[in-house]
This record gives sequence, structure tokens and C-alpha cells, in this order.
Amino acid sequence: MSFCLLAVSPDGRAEGPADAKPPPDQNLACPDPVLGPVLPPAPDRTNAPVVIFARQLDAGQTTIGEARGAVELFRADQHLATERVLYDPVSKVITIPGELEYEDQQVWFRGQEASYSFLKESGRFYSIDYGLTGSSANGSAEAAELRGGHTSVLRGLDYTTCPGPRPDWQMQARELELQHEEGMGKARGAKLTFKNIPILYAPYFTFPIDDRRKTGFLYPNLGQNSDSGFEVGIPWYWNIAPNQDAILEPHYFTNRGFMLFGQYRFLTRRTSGRFELDYLPRDKQTREERYRYLFSHTSVPRERWRTGLVIDRVSDDRFFQDFGTNLGQTSLQFLRSSAQLAGVGRYWNLELMADDFQVIDDSVAASNEPYRRIPRLGYWLDRPLGSRGLNLALDSELVYFDRDVGTTGARLDLLPRLYWDMRRSWGFLRPTAGYRYTAYALDLEGETGDDTPSTGVSILSLDGGLVFDRRLANGDLQTLEPRLFYLYVPYEPQDDQPVFDTGEFTFGFSQLFNTNRFAGGDRQTDANQLSLALSTRRFDGATGRVLWSLSLGQIVYFKPQRVQLDLGPAFDEDYSPFLAEFSWRPFARVSATLGLQWDWERSQLDVGMVGIQYRGDRGRRASFEYRFRRDRVDQFDLRAYWPINEQWRLLSRVNYSFADNDMLEIQGGVEYESCCWAFRTVVRRYLKNRDGDYRNAIYLELNLKGLASIGTRGEELFRD
Repeated sequence: MSFCLLAVSPDGRAEGPADAKPPPDQNLACPDPVLGPVLPPAPDRTNAPVVIFARQLDAGQTTIGEARGAVELFRADQHLATERVLYDPVSKVITIPGELEYEDQQVWFRGQEASYSFLKESGRFYSIDYGLTGSSANGSAEAAELRGGHTSVLRGLDYTTCPGPRPDWQMQARELELQHEEGMGKARGAKLTFKNIPILYAPYFTFPIDDRRKTGFLYPNLGQNSDSGFEVGIPWYWNIAPNQDAILEPHYFTNRGFMLFGQYRFLTRRTSGRFELDYLPRDKQTREERYRYLFSHTSVPRERWRTGLVIDRVSDDRFFQDFGTNLGQTSLQFLRSSAQLAGVGRYWNLELMADDFQVIDDSVAASNEPYRRIPRLGYWLDRPLGSRGLNLALDSELVYFDRDVGTTGARLDLLPRLYWDMRRSWGFLRPTAGYRYTAYALDLEGETGDDTPSTGVSILSLDGGLVFDRRLANGDLQTLEPRLFYLYVPYEPQDDQPVFDTGEFTFGFSQLFNTNRFAGGDRQTDANQLSLALSTRRFDGATGRVLWSLSLGQIVYFKPQRVQLDLGPAFDEDYSPFLAEFSWRPFARVSATLGLQWDWERSQLDVGMVGIQYRGDRGRRASFEYRFRRDRVDQFDLRAYWPINEQWRLLSRVNYSFADNDMLEIQGGVEYESCCWAFRTVVRRYLKNRDGDYRNAIYLELNLKGLASIGTRGEELFRD
């Protein structure tokens, strides 16, 4: 580092580099509320020359020099502007006795006096206004110190991201250490005010000054509900390593006591995992210990091989009813834990696993509890035989089913098949011939019957379709795609086989082309049927976007289907329900969907769905969906998130069941956002269990941009 010659412009005005500029005036406009970017390291200042411009110069080799009149100093990323500078060429220290403006890649100051050592890379500034370069953060301080080029220490300060002399929120602190390289602020003796109302006192706390992850306390989560009372949580985030982090959150419920929430996550090149724990030592209401823990781990020990482990447990059946936040959680009947080893090759897949279930619904009888599968071995093969489209496939599974009550045992399920796959631009044809063999080794638990039942049945199918297309007058493209699928499976009695994991598929378009109407290996349907389907789509000629699509389908049954899950009568229908699915995008921001299943023989609607979605500018979004399934579901779901202007937004959700003649969920809220803070509040009433009990809740969030987010985010409540 060296001092360069001082220079004076011909007109007496100091001139510096063309890109030099004074610090920004934070009072002129609303600053950008987004945190500034993570800046690259500052240029090397060690050997950078110091260039000074001034109207008058008094220089010496060993004596104190002086520059006066429109003084500007430049070194690397540093820029100083003032009226008078004293400099010591021996110690490399400059002194600024009057008003000054200073800026570098990290901070800017406006102060009354300062001194700076170029050798120590440190300086002191007094009575300053300051800001962070690339951020809207600003304030004033009694004094500031620059240390080593990467740290700034402010004393007797206030801090905000709001503009103007009377900011909406402000942090006052005895000391604030800004670690620019780490992106961390550390405040001591801090008081936080909002609208001149104190909301937080803290002897010490940390906060991010950019968008990198930081260790430290996060900000409280606030809420209230009719069961647990008022709740407040204070999470602490631990940035253990670039690939590891953890959150610990002591949480207090006025009606239940203290609960600890914890989460640990890790990620490596070949492994990932997380551990979650909710622990309440003693519930004030139940007088019992309450907990839930979840551990998941996946790894790729070798190429093409993967392992997985999930352990999910709760202390009692009512845990999710008391602490869940939606009906999806509160209506859970069981939790699944599993271990898995899987491999994949070019033509094969192999899976070895075991799983267990914790039943958490006391309405489930012991005879209806799910079976443990310990172990389960599956192997799947699909490879070509030559180059003419002939293929060999195999689906195979060996499982041992275990349960405390009822029949247990092992099941072997094999389905080898040959198929020919012919595909052309105008369509496809796929004939398939297979044979399914299922055998058991059972422990009947004292019951009578065959303990080694087995079934073998052939499966023949023919799948084919055509593709027609035409170019319309306006340049759009329309397709017409008819498809036929014939299935023949002879009847084989299977009533002596147990039902371990098998149920009937929910009928839909995928079932038109499936060789079995049952999910699981305990039953193979008999069939002599023909599926007919027709699809048509219209594409925008300029963009290729699908403007609308329509699919129709139905199955024609040539004989009754005798195979059932129980000893009930045969399925004796001539036709399946008629299926129709329609999607339409009339405008770029609007889409609509329609689906139905119509029973021609009974002249009734079995399943229906109507949906409309809107996505507008400025984040506007709204959706309406009506769902109907005979004797099971009859409800609509209306959601909206609607900005009124630049500051105000409304959000709401209504989920109503006509079948129950009651509201499943209703919520509404309001958001306000300025350039430096935002506030959200949501009021919610939702069904918390299958018994029809409701929970009322209030969620709050105060977001101080650039410092803290306090509360629960309202938009999170719209996620299913």
C-alpha cells in the first residue's frame, strides 16, 4: 500500500473515478425490502494505492500532511469524501476532523469525525448515520468501528430497514457487531419497538444481514386455539455445517404446559435424513407424557442401490387430534414404519423391505388392523427379446404377513408375461399373454381350512389405439385418439384365500386399462370385457399449449365377474360407469376441469368433480372445487388469496360438506405489507376428528423485514 500523488482538477473541483458515488439517501424513497445479495469478498486492499484528490495540498515525507477543499480519497472499494484530511505518511493513519461520507462494499457512513489506519485496516467514526451496502438496513450510532475489512461494530445505535426519520420499527442496542463475511448481526442490550411500542427486550440475540443460514434464535411463533389455549414458541436454529442443521423450539401452551419441538436434518453425497421430536413431559389435561418422534434416512451405498428407513411413533391415539393442524393429520388411523433395500438395473428392479403399523384410531377393531409385512421381497423384470418388439416381463413378490389377531402366513405371487409392443406415429398395438400364480403357507390360529391354498390363472389382453390429427384454419392442431382394450381372465375360485393387503381400486380412467380391479395379491379378477376410450385434444398452433382436452371411456362386460373380496354375489353389470374428463384453459390465467362417472343402468351420478382455478397478477389466486362420490362425499372447497392494493391482501377458505350439512373448515385473514414490515392474522375453525369436534384457532405473524418474522405464516395454512 502506498500513497499516490495528490491531484487537483483544473477547475478546482476534485475528480475521482467515474463510478464513485455518495452514499444513498434512505429518506428519498422506500428501500428494497429484500435483503441484499451475498457480496463477494472485498478487493484486496493490502497493496492497493491510496489516491487523494483535493483543492489544496500540503505534503511531506515524514511530517503530517493535509488536504483541504472537496477532498476525496479512494483505495480499492473504499471511498471517502470530506473537506479536510490529516494524514501521517509514516503510520499510514488519516484523521478527518469534520463532516465526512464513507462507503465501501459493505457499509456506508455519514459522520462528524473519524480516524483510519491503513496498516491495521481499522478505523473509528463518530456521530454517524449508517447503512448496509446492497440492503435497506440503516440507522444512526454514537460511534462505529471498522475491523479488518470484514467486521463493523456500532455502539449506542438504532437499526431499521424502514425509511425516514420516524421508522415504523426500530431496534435500539448498546452494541451491534456486523460480521459481513459470515452475514451475521450480533446485538447486545437490545430493545425492539414497533409503532413506538416495545415488543422485545434481549440482552443478546443474533439475526441475519443477508440471505445465508445463520445459527441463532429465530422469532416467536404465536397463536391461540380452543383446546390448547394461547401458545408461544421460541425456536433456536443451529447451522451445524453446510450439510447439517437443527431447530429446537421450546413451546408453551397455557392449557397443556411446555412442549419441546426439535428437528435435525443432514445431507451428504450419498445419504440424507431427518429426526423430528415433539415432547410434552406432562400434559395438564391428560396428566400423561405425550410425544411423537419421526426418523427417516435414505442412502445410496452403491450405484443403483438405495436404502431407506422410517420410524414414526406417537405416545397415544389422540396425539394428532390434540396437536394436529388439519383434518388430514387428525383423521389418521395408523402410522407406518418401514425399512427398505432397493436396487435397479437396466431391465430389473429388486426391493427387500419390512414395515410395521401403529394403529392410532381406537375405532379400528383388532381384526381390521393392517398386517405387518416382515419381510417383503419383490422382483420386477421387463426386457426385450430381440429387436422386433417382443418383451418378457415378470412381477413377483414374497411376503410374510403378521398380526396379533387372525390368520397369518406367507404369500408368493408370480406374474410372468410376454407382450409385443408395436408403436408407430399413427398408433400402437400391444398383445399380452401372462399367467398369475399365487400360493400361501398359513397359520390359521385354530381355524379350519386349507393352510396351503393356491391359484393359477391365465391373463390375456389386447391393447391398441390410433392417433388422428388435423390442422385447423387458425393454425391450431386437434387430435382424435380412439383406444380399445380387451381383457380375458378365466374364473378361478379364490374364496379359500385370506385377504391380507387387498382392496378394490377406486374406479377411474386408469382402471379401463388395468388387468385387475383389485389392489394387492390376494385376488385376481375374472374378466371377459372390452374397454372403449376416446380422447381429443386441441393445441395452440403458436405455443403448443393444450387449450382443451376431452376423454371418454367405458367398459363393456360380457359376463358377470364372480371373484369378490368376500362371499358376496357376483358383479353382474353389463357396463361400467361411463367416464368423462374435460379440461379447458379459456384464458392464460384461468383453467377449468370437469370429471364424472355416470351409471347408465341406474340413471345416476356416481362420481362428480368440478374445478375452476384463477392465477392473476400480483399473486392473486382463487379456486373452487366441488367433489361428489355417492354415499361418501358431497362437498365444495373455495379458496382465495386476493391483493386489494399494494399493501392490503385478503385470504380465505371455505370447505363445506353437504352430506354432513356442516362446515369442515372455514378461515379468513388479512395481510398488510409495507416496504419494511408485514402483518398477517388468520382466524380458523376446522374439524379436528371423525367425531365431529371442532377447533377454533387464531394465527399471527409480524414480519420485520431484514430482522425478524414473528408468528405463523398465514399462507402456510393453505397447503394441504
